[in-house]
Amino acid sequence: MYPARARLTWAVVVGFAAIIAMDEHAARAGEISARLDYAAESTCPTAADFEAVVAKHLGYSPFRDDVPERVVVHVEVSGRGLLGHLEWRSDDGGWAGERRFPSRTSDCGELVRAMGFALAVQFQLLATTEAPDNPPRPPPPPPPPTVIALPPPPAVSPPPAPSGPAIAAGAGASAGVGLAPDVVALGRVFGSLAWSHVALELGGEASVPSTSAMRRADGAGFSHRLFLASLAGCGVTAHVSGCVLGKIGEIRVAGDGVDSPATSSGLILQSGLRVAVTQMLGHRVLVVAHADGVAFLSRAIVTLDGMPVWNTPRVAATFGVDLGVRFR
Repeated sequence: MYPARARLTWAVVVGFAAIIAMDEHAARAGEISARLDYAAESTCPTAADFEAVVAKHLGYSPFRDDVPERVVVHVEVSGRGLLGHLEWRSDDGGWAGERRFPSRTSDCGELVRAMGFALAVQFQLLATTEAPDNPPRPPPPPPPPTVIALPPPPAVSPPPAPSGPAIAAGAGASAGVGLAPDVVALGRVFGSLAWSHVALELGGEASVPSTSAMRRADGAGFSHRLFLASLAGCGVTAHVSGCVLGKIGEIRVAGDGVDSPATSSGLILQSGLRVAVTQMLGHRVLVVAHADGVAFLSRAIVTLDGMPVWNTPRVAATFGVDLGVRFR
């Protein structure tokens, strides 16, 4: 009698266990799992917080490390707000779908909760679609996250371009050929006004004192200096400019090794062309390499004891480099 009752009790226990196992298996049949790849800014919730958001909506955690499917969740700074990126990878590593969550605020917690809700809905949709006993049905539409519904920030217009010409000033050095019997060194200063394609420049030049190598047999010679003012009107491109040039100035000559040395001066008038190449160093500093070719409109003749020893040629040239600063 007792053995038969024990066998009946054991059969009932085994039957209940089988029913519970079948119900659990049926419930788990509709669950979809994936690995979680989560990366976010330091001010955002952690991966565990994101997993908790998804598990709260599903009733279970869908994230496992032993399944081939993978969910990639990234949150990064985008302009003045944040950008959430949710991507689904299939079991072979291929791309299966993605969704972006733009936010115009810096509230990362709200953005992560919105992404977690959307991912939970996606898990439910996949589970419903793959469940054999339940026909597929569309998931309830998720409420729009408030971070997405915020109005766009007002457009920020770029600062207006400064009106008027660009002003620059600087100094440089050059070598002159034809301005004296020998090659002569000159220093110069300049100031300019430049528009988009036109520029005006006012400059001043002075040569270093030099003694001519042209001497008479008795050793007499002369020394000289040049003082010039220049005005140039230029056409300007991005780096190259071409100018019409006019110069006016004075040549000063002093006798050297003569019985009665005297100092004399004469007027110099020149006109010609200039080609210049400009390179900016930053926003304000500029380097200019230029070559000037001029013709003498006036002639100067140097004499020693009434005998001519040198006269200015018809043309001359200077080659120089300037360093300047642009003020606006």
